[in-house]
Amino acid sequence: MLLYVGMIGLFFMLQLVGVYLFAPYVIDDPSLSRTQAFFQGSFNGTVTSYAMLFTLLILLLFSYLLVNLLINRRHAKLQKSPTLASTKDPAPSVCRSPEHINLDVKAAVPVIKNHYSVSDYLGIKPFALHVAVGFIGLWLAFVISSETLTYILDRDPTAFVDELYFSADPKWLLILVMVVVAPIYEEVVFRGLLWSALTEQFEGTKGVWIASLVTSAIFALIHLQYEWYEMGVIFVLALLLSYARAKSGSLLLPIIIHIVNNGAVMWLYLMLQ
Repeated sequence: MLLYVGMIGLFFMLQLVGVYLFAPYVIDDPSLSRTQAFFQGSFNGTVTSYAMLFTLLILLLFSYLLVNLLINRRHAKLQKSPTLASTKDPAPSVCRSPEHINLDVKAAVPVIKNHYSVSDYLGIKPFALHVAVGFIGLWLAFVISSETLTYILDRDPTAFVDELYFSADPKWLLILVMVVVAPIYEEVVFRGLLWSALTEQFEGTKGVWIASLVTSAIFALIHLQYEWYEMGVIFVLALLLSYARAKSGSLLLPIIIHIVNNGAVMWLYLMLQ
């Protein structure tokens, strides 16, 4: 619980700090105080771009240090546990890893590795091509369904982008951070650190389901720029990304799907300008 509250708080704080740091230099109006520049910068595309790059760098560094801390703590606990020390099975250096669990719907058999790294914890490893092809198909079905429903309900989920896009200079930087940078740090936090931390607390596929539902709900709720309908669509997308994380055992696949999704949304937005 502390990990979840702390990471979500850090997630928001870094973006606010980034705006606070860069807004006075981007807006460059001597008549404005830093606080006034901060409020104006919150809706400026260039400031937002710099703030998101700042968030990416700090979140990646913090996640790396935090995962190392978790690994070291669990390793120390296992070394002190007489029960685990006397078991006939090979003792893991840390804990059961979500990606080392067979995620078949019928059964889940934990497979524990003796050597455990940050890459193992976050699931940074290659994935099978046939799995990727299948999930691209699922993503296409999601896009067709969501866009059809959005059209029927006459919704405009990209309306908030207008002010950011037209105030951005250069515009390619805003496009880059929204299509590539944001998916990377969002996936590292939600389908990487938080998903793994919750999944390992349960046996078998139970942890996968709980982690997927919890992280998807939080992921949808933090998108405060949207209304409830858009948050519902984001929740479904997050479930798809969680399924990709679980089925492939790799964080790289949800990152790629997330980038492709944001790229498609941005492409449609630019086509309509």
